[in-house]
Amino acid sequence: MQKVVVVKPKVGRYDVEELKVDLTATYDNPFDPTDVAVDAEVTAPDGSHVSVPGFFYRAFDRALKDGKEAVSKSGDPEWRIRVNASTLGENSVIVTVRDRSGTISSKPVSFTVTESAHHGFVRVSPRSHQYFEWTDGTSYFPLGVNMAWGNDPGTFSYDSWIPDYGKVNANYLRIWLGPAWVTCGLEQTGKSEDGKGMGQLDLGNAWKLDHILELAASNGMNAMLTIDSYNTLRAHTGYPAWDKAPQNKDNGGPIRIWTDFWTNSQIERFYKAKIRYLVARYSAYSNVMAWEFWNEVDLTEDYSLDVVQNWHQRMGDFLRASDPYHHLVTTSQGDSMGNRSLDLLPQLDFFQTHSYNNPDVAGGVLYQQSRKSEWGKPHFVGEIGADAGGPRTEEDPTGLQIHDPLWMSIATGSSGSAMPWWWDSLIAPKKLYPLFGSAAAFVKDVDWPGEDFRRVNFSISYQTPPKIAERKDLVFEGGPIQWKDGEANRPKTVSVIKGRTDGDIPLPGILHGVRNHRDWHNPVRFKVNLQQPNRFEVLVGEVSGYGGATLQVSLDGDPVMTRDFAAGENAAQGQSVSKFSGVYGIDVPTGEHTITVENIGNDWFMVSYRFPKLLKRSGPPIQAWGIEGKSKVLIWARPEGRTWRRVIVDKQVYSPVVPSLLEFDGVAPGKWHGELWDTWKGSIISEFEVQASFGGRVKVPVPTFAKDIAIKLTRHDTK
Repeated sequence: MQKVVVVKPKVGRYDVEELKVDLTATYDNPFDPTDVAVDAEVTAPDGSHVSVPGFFYRAFDRALKDGKEAVSKSGDPEWRIRVNASTLGENSVIVTVRDRSGTISSKPVSFTVTESAHHGFVRVSPRSHQYFEWTDGTSYFPLGVNMAWGNDPGTFSYDSWIPDYGKVNANYLRIWLGPAWVTCGLEQTGKSEDGKGMGQLDLGNAWKLDHILELAASNGMNAMLTIDSYNTLRAHTGYPAWDKAPQNKDNGGPIRIWTDFWTNSQIERFYKAKIRYLVARYSAYSNVMAWEFWNEVDLTEDYSLDVVQNWHQRMGDFLRASDPYHHLVTTSQGDSMGNRSLDLLPQLDFFQTHSYNNPDVAGGVLYQQSRKSEWGKPHFVGEIGADAGGPRTEEDPTGLQIHDPLWMSIATGSSGSAMPWWWDSLIAPKKLYPLFGSAAAFVKDVDWPGEDFRRVNFSISYQTPPKIAERKDLVFEGGPIQWKDGEANRPKTVSVIKGRTDGDIPLPGILHGVRNHRDWHNPVRFKVNLQQPNRFEVLVGEVSGYGGATLQVSLDGDPVMTRDFAAGENAAQGQSVSKFSGVYGIDVPTGEHTITVENIGNDWFMVSYRFPKLLKRSGPPIQAWGIEGKSKVLIWARPEGRTWRRVIVDKQVYSPVVPSLLEFDGVAPGKWHGELWDTWKGSIISEFEVQASFGGRVKVPVPTFAKDIAIKLTRHDTK
């Protein structure tokens, strides 16, 4: 070892200090720590120590050629060490190199840490295990978007996207590091002499990730790094990538069957080496919020929960022991229902939901947050979209599928906002960044872990009751969507008697057919007793492109309507389709009847149900959700039933909601200052004062509104 050079003699607290190591060593693979390992021991002024691994580095230049990013090597490869400067004062570093010839250590070098405006690292808050905060105790509410790859322009896309999010104070993005075709794909199929194949990492793509993280930091955004995606271990339908995976024996890897990934000792050695490299190169970035082991791990081929869970325990323990800065760790599942045993592993700090194909996109957030908020860890919706098959860009140009989940996340006390997919095909082309800015402005002054938020139960009444009572629809929508054996994929029965419902509620949001998922076949029966003739409607959403589906509706055991949704045979179409989306109804006479809705076709379709104008309305047509805390109340309200499906697909037009009152208990007695917010413009419409009774009851006036509104209440003595 010739010398160790400190790049910045003075560095701000929680910023990255970089050291260049000039060494000559004997090794074949710089990514194999059993072949060569560079490590640093950092000693703080208080005598505490932290060990940081070093990494093999090469600089690159980039250019945009015919719309595609190209990177070229710049200079010679070298070894570097990145240290997060977390302790004020003079820090000293000793570097140790171990190779085949032995071990050698450098003389101490030092750098000085000065005060800065950085908050530190994101942690699960010790004040409330439902929320996040920074090392310095400042609340952190992740609000942002998936940005998994940059398409052909690569990092040039991020150069455009990230500043646009930063301008509106979005503070989160998610980046994929695999499979190979993504912008920052680290493992590439090829020959080791070309820097490819198992055990090698792509230095050019690693350099791209440096660029993205530094750009994100300068724009106030924090990244979740997704190490792998299910595609790598998927050999057949559903965007498979196994045929090109470096782990595949046909491509020079050590395994022939994808399921061996979870137990093969050589694969595990490679994976641990990759973890060490990721920690060495990226853990010093304080804007790395979390490591995510897998995107939708349950979609890997021949998934076995026990085997995969055991793998997460082993790798989670190894990552925790390797990361000197203790970043958060998570993984994700494609099944929106999740799995408690995996989500609640002690090796994982928080968990996520992925939600698509719900006719009420915000309803998917509501349902899962209601289920999972008591699981004892932070939870947010890590991916969301109206349709897993595409962004519906021209149908939804204002981004209702982005807007509504953002506000539902806030109003239900999620640990972060629902993170949209379709960042490149909906948000960017339609320039929908202000949607994030509106939500960020609303929650700017909220100390999430300090509030001890709880859900609000509203009583909603007219300010001036109508002379003639109106009627409203009875709707069953937004139910669970499962792609495995589970409660949602079993037959269901609901009774509807004099407007009252009972039985297996919520009803599933998907009906499985009798061929591809025979064991999940889940017909729904409605036992009704109608006081007058009525209509019954089935609202069909997306239909599987892997064989289509067939809707059959029976009345008292006799089929009265059959609709064939021919959408591809044996994966001929390859993805879900929307051309069959619509309303399919039958007339139901007065009296007692049984209505059966069944998919007698091949695969699946998304579904909800409606009895139009069945119920007498007792209050105004408003839906409201909210959370109340020690000094804040956050509320989001919209016209009843104003869902993504009804607005975008059904083109339903809603009349403005009449003036109403929201009444609820549980707040601190005294005066509260109210703000009525325009959720689309991110501005305050009006301000008002309300008085909470000694029993903690408060009445909040709601004026006429058309789309939706948000309300923030703040206690006077904390304002």
